[in-house]
Amino acid sequence: MPGTVLRIITRLNLGGPLRQLTGLVPRLPEHRWDGPVIAGRVERHEPDGGRALEDVGARLLRVRALKRGIDPSADARAFRILLAAIRHHRPDVVHTHTGKAGALGRLAARAAGVPAVHTYHGHHLESALLKAGLARYAEKLLGRITAAAVCLTPRQQRDVVDVHRVLPPERAHVIGPGMDLAAFRARARKPRPPAMASPDPERPHFLWTGRFVAVKDPARLVEAVALSEGRFRVTMLGQGPLLPGVRATVRAHSLEDRIDLPGAVEDVAPWLAAADGLVLCSRSEGAPLSVIEAMALGKPVVVTTVGGLPDLVAHERTGLWVPPRDALPLAHALDRLADDAALRLALGREAATGVDDRFGADRLAAETAALYEQVVAS
Repeated sequence: MPGTVLRIITRLNLGGPLRQLTGLVPRLPEHRWDGPVIAGRVERHEPDGGRALEDVGARLLRVRALKRGIDPSADARAFRILLAAIRHHRPDVVHTHTGKAGALGRLAARAAGVPAVHTYHGHHLESALLKAGLARYAEKLLGRITAAAVCLTPRQQRDVVDVHRVLPPERAHVIGPGMDLAAFRARARKPRPPAMASPDPERPHFLWTGRFVAVKDPARLVEAVALSEGRFRVTMLGQGPLLPGVRATVRAHSLEDRIDLPGAVEDVAPWLAAADGLVLCSRSEGAPLSVIEAMALGKPVVVTTVGGLPDLVAHERTGLWVPPRDALPLAHALDRLADDAALRLALGREAATGVDDRFGADRLAAETAALYEQVVAS
């Protein structure tokens, strides 16, 4: 029997949730599920990826009152609009993504008498707010009205169920991230960006990509480069409030010939294809798709042991683990990869093995549709 799902997301910035949706939404009709996507507004100076979702056939509805941060007046308006939309579309399931949409969307679904599914895209329960007990308390209350939750990794499921105890185990389901890897590989075949053409082929070139914000810890990578032996280069792609400070640090330590900061780019695929590996030094993560993209291209990865990263990357098999907030082990890992081309090749080859089966969009759509069926049946 065909079903309707109304999807709600806080904003369509150029990040992992958007890339997952572009793989998931056009494939759900194959499993007899369809419906519009409601999205709030991106933050100032943040690119809006809504066009990418529309390009794959999604029906996109905008709610400007839905945004990040606490704004009682806007939040109240957003709740009323979401409730009206749910009552108008009469979906079988409401599926929410990211924090604010997850809170308001689940409350509106409850008021409309529609079961709600929520995807935890990150490990936000580890935030400083948790120390005061507020985030966990709020999520516990929301957990009572959540028919099912999607956890992107087993570690995330353990956090939700065993560590923070916001959901019982029967309502926390692991559905790993998925994306259209064939389309990504096709984009990766675009011409190599001139900035990735190393003047010295003996100096490997590593890529970092993300928002320049504290949780991504970009300054730690700059510190690691300064501590390293200098046999590699790093390009850091992205925008964010910490970028000016990172630029200043790079200049202050005379690292301009070792660290490139081109800003945000329209498509990371050709940059990653030209790189010798990917590095992430985050303090907290969910299941970043940049790691999956690197694996799909046969690239080794260096990641911190936070969030779902250890579930995605096998240490010494598909990449290297380093502790967060510590530049010296990060410097050692990058030096090791820079010095050993055979190791880079072996890690990348193993990373690419089975990546389509584990992280493809077809698998994501099939498992998500099965969860909807389960929720409706129960």
